[in-house]
Amino acid sequence: MDRETPRKFATTPGTRDVLPPESTRLLDVQAEIRARFRLFGFREVVTPALEYSEVIEEPGLRDASYKLFDRDNQMLFLRPEMTTPIARLVAQRLAGSPEPHKLSYVLPAYRRASVGRGQSAELYQAGVEVVGSASPREDAATIALLVDVLQNLGLRAPSDFAVVLGQSEFYSGYLRHVAPDVAMPVTTALAAKDLVAVDALAGGLPEEVAAGIRGIPRLVGSATDGSVVEQAERFAVGEAKAALENLKEILRHLEAHGALGAVILDLGLIGRHDYYTGAIYEAYASGLGFTIANGGRYDNLLRRFGKEMPATGFAIYLERLLSALPEKEAPPLLVLVGGDTGGVETAARLRDEGVSVLYLSEELPPEAALEYARSVEAAWICYPAEGGVKLAEVGPPGEFGFMDLRSVAETVLR
Repeated sequence: MDRETPRKFATTPGTRDVLPPESTRLLDVQAEIRARFRLFGFREVVTPALEYSEVIEEPGLRDASYKLFDRDNQMLFLRPEMTTPIARLVAQRLAGSPEPHKLSYVLPAYRRASVGRGQSAELYQAGVEVVGSASPREDAATIALLVDVLQNLGLRAPSDFAVVLGQSEFYSGYLRHVAPDVAMPVTTALAAKDLVAVDALAGGLPEEVAAGIRGIPRLVGSATDGSVVEQAERFAVGEAKAALENLKEILRHLEAHGALGAVILDLGLIGRHDYYTGAIYEAYASGLGFTIANGGRYDNLLRRFGKEMPATGFAIYLERLLSALPEKEAPPLLVLVGGDTGGVETAARLRDEGVSVLYLSEELPPEAALEYARSVEAAWICYPAEGGVKLAEVGPPGEFGFMDLRSVAETVLR
């Protein structure tokens, strides 16, 4: 009888071991995303998992961080997201280099806040940051890259996914112009997607002002339909006017990228993080009630590190993305059993033919070898023989038949 696993040998709350085939899919998706990032000229960076606590300023992220202390009693955080560490990296390591800096990453982040809500405390992320350009064309380019990545992984817009795009300065600029006293509570309520609270806060205001406060969050529709922007023109006063012009320019370039059909406009979209200052977006997949990616512009974040540099970027949540991707059939695996040095040579020759071969040096009988092959999800099993191998399917198990190595490769890879 197995003894109960001691707590110290279990995974910590909110984390888990990722086993095949899920781990294989995760690594394959990471590799495919890396390839797309490189194709678009982004250079990959790796930042430390540990940051000094002063690096992370936003209260929500600080509260969600895992906290440690070094030997000098300095507080450290496990990075809760990647945007701030990359902002620090650019300010410290790339100062003086030509801008913009186009950087990518595929790294985990860690958040305590997710534990206990059925979510992971270890978030596998992939993303890009463009630092040093205030151009809306770069906002459009990053959104188009996100669309490209999702499509390259097998999702189709708008049936499988959509990118919901807003402009955080449009609504906040309108509020500062017409109702500055309620701007903060209204944006806080909207960030929590509490339209009831928004409507209640608008209730005590003049009807014309209240109509805008209630109406802007309800301006939602396809980016290919110009009516959303046309309706927004009614509220383009003060800083909101410049924000709407910014959004129009982003849409114009998204159309040039061929990505406009994947975008839905939502002028009530407010950033999840306090550092967002302009365009903001979230990607949703069909059938999932949570985002698979989010991003936006954050022009003020690098001031904390002594640099005035505008920036924009996005992050993809890879475990969430995996649950939305179509299943891909893994290449068939062949288990080759025994055969001494001849078995080693046979395995090498089959690999040269493109066959994935797991070689077992033990001389296992067929029943034990089949059980092992099933445990590693192999499709074929074989034993070396003079001039070839004896080959059989794993499930349902078939009769072993002799085949030369060229025919083995054709049969397994067919």
